[in-house]
Amino acid sequence: MNQKELIHIKKVLNKNQCNSLISEYEDRKHTSETEACINALTENVMESTFKKIELLPNTDNFNIVHNAIGTMIKDWVKNLNQKASTLILKNRVSFTHQYRLMCYEPGGWIHPHIDFDDYCYASCTINLNTDYKGGDFYFFNKKHKVKLAPGEAMIFPASPFWIHEVTEVTKGKRYSVNCFLLSIPFEVQNSVNQQIYESRKEHLNNPYYHNIKYEK
Repeated sequence: MNQKELIHIKKVLNKNQCNSLISEYEDRKHTSETEACINALTENVMESTFKKIELLPNTDNFNIVHNAIGTMIKDWVKNLNQKASTLILKNRVSFTHQYRLMCYEPGGWIHPHIDFDDYCYASCTINLNTDYKGGDFYFFNKKHKVKLAPGEAMIFPASPFWIHEVTEVTKGKRYSVNCFLLSIPFEVQNSVNQQIYESRKEHLNNPYYHNIKYEK
């Protein structure tokens, strides 16, 4: 766990592009949804209070974000070249999981969580505005705070160690774009995971298998 693995990238989007994305959210907010994930500290599934929509493929805003993410991935790998072996990343990180346009209204937040998943290598966040209060982005149980200007972005590892959260927005609305960097398309993960699960069941007698029972 190294904070140098958090890559801060400036001028990913310009002001007009940020405003266009915010406008799309407001135009489509009647279709927005909430999201649930595991609280990294309590291990309970919790509903978050932010809202999200998915950008639609082959639209102007989708293409703006898609091109920006492609540039971010190259910058990310180039930056990591000085700190780690990037051969696996170059060969495997080829897909993203959706482009989620997110809005935290007053009272909106997300609990401490991780983005770790099979085939997921990193998480991307692009900030779209700063005219709100609260809504601070923290890592490591509030030990490291990240502040991004509009159009700035960050990439960080989708690792069990990278616990992060957004505190409650108290005034205004906080807008951002988020996606995950994957080695295979998200749409095929369920079938691949099912094959792995069935294979695991067939190898419980393997001499290297650990049948560990953890205390609750």
